[in-house]
Amino acid sequence: MIFVWLSSALLFASPAGGTQIDDAIQQAGRQPAREAQTVLMQVEEQAPRDATTLARLSRAWADTVDGSANRVEAQKASRRALDLAEQAVKADPKNAQAHLALAIALGKWTDYVDAKTKVAISRQIRSEAERAIALDPKLDLAYHVLGRWHLELATVNPLARLGAKLTVGNLPPASLQEAARNLEKATQLSPKTIIHHQQLALAYQAMGKRNEAANQWRMVLDLPATDREDEQAKRQARAALGR
Repeated sequence: MIFVWLSSALLFASPAGGTQIDDAIQQAGRQPAREAQTVLMQVEEQAPRDATTLARLSRAWADTVDGSANRVEAQKASRRALDLAEQAVKADPKNAQAHLALAIALGKWTDYVDAKTKVAISRQIRSEAERAIALDPKLDLAYHVLGRWHLELATVNPLARLGAKLTVGNLPPASLQEAARNLEKATQLSPKTIIHHQQLALAYQAMGKRNEAANQWRMVLDLPATDREDEQAKRQARAALGR
């Protein structure tokens, strides 16, 4: 099963007008996972419990999951991200950032549940991303999540899809057209965000739209990289373009 796995560029994108909490979270994002988690625990002790701050903390914890030294450590970080995201939604059910954080945290948590639960969670990921968009139609990151959700589920190997159907039921419906539509919206809202163009290129490739994909890969190369995820996207773009 493939679900939404998000980059640090996405997780650490912050609202305009950063605070000291934001600065501390950014500091955590530049450190190895274990050190980052130590910083985040300290931040939590002094952080306000409003929905926006809780959502930021959730996304920061989610970013440490993949870099954790072992599965137990990663699972704890993933659970913390999910707990904070759920608290954020409870604090303000109409906060778009809270629903976005919950979609991201759920994507991380799928690695620690059984196959049947994965399918159920995948539906919730889509629901939370769509809720975030309904609350804030200009939230480019929510369109990114929803676009990647469609892309990853629409490109599941047919044998894997059949196996899932036989064991846990049909996977949620997804389409490459919806993947492209949402990722196109993300690039329109934030045209300088490399990961939006990267994922849109992959969607176009899966649809057989070579020229459109090549245009997106060129955009990836033209934009300045700001972190390691952007650099990875640039390497992928060079490979796709044969450079």
